[in-house]
Amino acid sequence: MPESVEAMVADFAGAAVELAREFGVALDFSEGSLEGVERVLGTLHDDLQGGNAAVRSLDAAPAAPSSTDIDEMCKLWGSYFGEVVRRRWGGEWSVEQYPGRGFATLTLTVGGNKLFPSMKVYRRLTQGAQENLWEFYGQVRARLEAVPGTKVQ
Repeated sequence: MPESVEAMVADFAGAAVELAREFGVALDFSEGSLEGVERVLGTLHDDLQGGNAAVRSLDAAPAAPSSTDIDEMCKLWGSYFGEVVRRRWGGEWSVEQYPGRGFATLTLTVGGNKLFPSMKVYRRLTQGAQENLWEFYGQVRARLEAVPGTKVQ
């Protein structure tokens, strides 16, 4: 079991890199790799909506996804997304209460801004293309570039 939130996120993000290969997508923690993540999430959303979803995992046979499976997908892809942001602008991972909700989630704080990547992935998986992760990254990038003292690493 990971000893810290950072170690947990690193484990999830590493698993995303491995899992992406099953979708024919190579991930390298670059900004551009988020376009590949968006393609994967689009496929997963379509599978979930079509009712014939098969959860792709590193150690299990395909099965219909449970809410626990979807939660794990959100952590995995959300951790990868957050790591792309953190590696570019810095930031600190924590587990915090999601605003207005009764649960805690992975949180990335960068330049005073809080991101909830797993929640964004959840919305992408359940609501579809209007929650496009690549477009969201563009909004995040614009906001972080405008924060005084936030530097690109």
